[in-house]
Amino acid sequence: MTRTESRLALLLLATFLIKLAVAAALPMTGDEAYFLVWGRHPDFGFYDHPPMAGWFLSVMSAVSDHPVWLRLPQIGTTTFIGWALYRLLRTRGEGLALLVAALYLLAPMNLLGVLITTDTPLLLFSFLSALAFRRAQAADASFWYLLSGLLLGAAFFSKFFAGLLGVAYFLYLLLFVRRGWRPWLGLVWVIAGTLPFIGLNLWWNYTHCWDNYLFNLQNRTAGGGVSLATVGKYLLLQLYLLTPPILWYLARHGRAVGARLRGEPDGLYLALFLIPYGLFLLLSFRVSIGLHWLLSFYPFVFLGLGLVAPARALRRSLAFMVPFALAHLLAFFVLLAKAPDWDFIRQDENRTKDVIYGLHARDIYAAARRMAPDFVLATDSYTESALLSYAGRTHVIVFGSGSYHARQDDMLTDFRTLDGQDIAIVSYFPGVRQYARYFASADLRPLPMAGTTYWILLGRGFDYARYRAEVIEDILRRFYRMPDWLPVGQCYMTERYGLPRS
Repeated sequence: MTRTESRLALLLLATFLIKLAVAAALPMTGDEAYFLVWGRHPDFGFYDHPPMAGWFLSVMSAVSDHPVWLRLPQIGTTTFIGWALYRLLRTRGEGLALLVAALYLLAPMNLLGVLITTDTPLLLFSFLSALAFRRAQAADASFWYLLSGLLLGAAFFSKFFAGLLGVAYFLYLLLFVRRGWRPWLGLVWVIAGTLPFIGLNLWWNYTHCWDNYLFNLQNRTAGGGVSLATVGKYLLLQLYLLTPPILWYLARHGRAVGARLRGEPDGLYLALFLIPYGLFLLLSFRVSIGLHWLLSFYPFVFLGLGLVAPARALRRSLAFMVPFALAHLLAFFVLLAKAPDWDFIRQDENRTKDVIYGLHARDIYAAARRMAPDFVLATDSYTESALLSYAGRTHVIVFGSGSYHARQDDMLTDFRTLDGQDIAIVSYFPGVRQYARYFASADLRPLPMAGTTYWILLGRGFDYARYRAEVIEDILRRFYRMPDWLPVGQCYMTERYGLPRS
């Protein structure tokens, strides 16, 4: 092992241990708990997204549901990519390759990004697909094109954003590759590799109310419009994500970037962050771009930088990145320790309850069980139900209309079977008493916890008929209204509860 390789091994170990410490300190989040619900009910699809994250969690939770264990795929993926960046760039010099790996591993998005979400398999399979596509470009080899497509299909089975990687492949060939018809034949092999995954997703949606498409293309985009504020937010996000030294270098050396794009197969890596980030800029005129949207293309920023930047520029970037990362780590652990007591938190009741709920979900679950030992346990929020489901290792249902997000419980809970039963509904606020009308009798009680108060409605004798008429029919109308042109094979909601009245 060379001296540089020893330094790389030390860097990989140090950043891996830091991520383990972050994962151990951070309580289970609502999104993670919700995805764990998927893992406990494995299927070929879930309400919001394709199934890969649920499959990951199904395997992991079969061993343990400890947060650190469940987060290992995300921690391991970013560590693996850091090692892979070094291997891919070491022909340009081991020192330069180490600098690039260090920049990636120390980026706050990777040091603190330990959550297991749909972005975890998306990041892994997108990266591997790009490596296979680069290998295919070197020799126009059908096998590597097909493998790239299969890995792209696996990324698509993680999140629909993977389609943007396919668009980037197409635009890269169109704009920067001039080698005749062979690359285009290769793209056909890529598409062939994705088709089984696309076909299975279409079949699942055809037999499940077209959930993914209604959610992603209809329900969550309703009411959108052009906004310069979202563009400004996206540009600030780029400044944060890429850091000022990297942006400054790329801006000053645009000609070198352009030459690399056209001059060699490695230019693919530059294209795979410039093209998606450019498309996200156009999209930001209509929607707010989240940090996690950019995650699967983030490694290519560093690969591209390693192709155009000399070691001197990389050292300057690293001199910024090290204190930048340390500041994030310090802020994270201080915030985690002090957040419940900060005036910023305590001055907002909803914010306070969010923090306490995340930190004390097990205590809230235990308190609710003591107050209602024989009741079906529910909340009026998908996040809160997921957290209590994780805390109690049992399913906690969602009562009420909820929102267009995270409606997996619609598949899992059949309210017809609850007719006449007793249901306890945990909520942030006493307004939960509005659900008393769906019971023969109901008793609202406070549920104090860590300096704040939640509420629990003890409902006896659930009136399914009234709930069906007032709540479920509204859910059907708002979230399961399919366009007339869309063929429907099966829909669990309409088959279970009937079609909504017009």
